[in-house]
Amino acid sequence: MSGPFAAAIRERARSAREALERARRDHDVDELLVAEGEWDDVVRLARARGVQIGAEDANSGEGTAL
Repeated sequence: MSGPFAAAIRERARSAREALERARRDHDVDELLVAEGEWDDVVRLARARGVQIGAEDANSGEGTAL
């Protein structure tokens, strides 16, 4: 999928990935929970719509431990 909708999903994925990385770096458990939820939502949305967000991106949220 391409176009503005796919671009918006990719931008949302980029923002979610950055928030996840920031929360991990800052050891902020509350922010990590929020960021993981957003990441899971955007990955699900991208997969459902056939939008590629990158193999490394799709796995970024995995393996997070609180």
